[in-house]
Amino acid sequence: MISKLAGKNILHIGGTSGIGFAVAQQAFRDGANITVSSSSKERVEKAVGRLRDSNPVRASAVRSHVADLSKRDTLEETIENLLQYAAKTSPIDHIVFTAGNVPQLVPLSETTFNHVDAFLTVRFFGAIALAKYAPKYMSLSKSSSITLTSGTQSKKPSSWLPPAVCGAVEGLMKGLAITLSPMRVNAVSPGFILTELMERLPENMVQGAIEKHTKASLTKDIGYPDDAAEAYLYLMKDRFVTGSTIATNGGAWLV
Repeated sequence: MISKLAGKNILHIGGTSGIGFAVAQQAFRDGANITVSSSSKERVEKAVGRLRDSNPVRASAVRSHVADLSKRDTLEETIENLLQYAAKTSPIDHIVFTAGNVPQLVPLSETTFNHVDAFLTVRFFGAIALAKYAPKYMSLSKSSSITLTSGTQSKKPSSWLPPAVCGAVEGLMKGLAITLSPMRVNAVSPGFILTELMERLPENMVQGAIEKHTKASLTKDIGYPDDAAEAYLYLMKDRFVTGSTIATNGGAWLV
C-alpha cells in the first residue's frame, strides 16, 4: 500500500536530531521528499548524511538548508529564504516545526523581558513568521499541513515560564487553523523524550530525570523519538484533523 506521504514535499524545521529527525527519517522511508533545516551547518550535514546513507537510491530526495531562527531581527527574512528553498522544485505539502532553543531559566524575581524573548523567539515568533509566509509556498488545501510543537508544561506546569510558552504555541495553533483554512494546522505536545540533548547533561542528572519521569508515567517508561514521531506523521496523513493538539506523554497529565 502506497503511503500518503509518498512523493510529498516536506520541510522539517529542527529536523536534525531527536523527534524532528525521527519524523524526517520515517517520512523519508514512506517515500517523501525531505528538506532538513537547523541552525547548525554541522548538524544539518550529519542528519542529511544519515538519511541518504539509509537509502542511497533516493539520496537526491533529501536536501538541507541552514536557518538560525534565534535572531529576532532577521527572523522573517530567514524564514522566507528557507521556504523559498524548500519550494524550489514544487510547492511544500507539509511543514513540521520541532525547532526550539533552551535558554537558562531564571527565577521570576530576576527575569527581564529580554529573557522571556529568548524563550519566545524560536518557538512562538518563529511560528508566526512561518505562518505569515508559508501560504506563498504551499499547496493551499486540506492535503497540506503545518505541525507545531508545544509540551506537557501547557497543562502540567513545574515552573512559571515554560507553561506560558507552550500555552502560547497551542493558542497560536488554533488561531492559525482558522486563519489558514483549508490548510490544516495542529500541534504535538511531547512529554519527557530521551533524545541526543540529554548527552550534553551530566550522567547523574539524566539518570535522575529518567527515574523521575518513569515514576510519573502510566506506561512506566519514558518516551522515545521513534514513538513520538508517529504523532507528527499522523497529523500529516489525516486530512480531517486541524486545530488539534496530540499528547504523547505516557499519561503524564493524569498522574
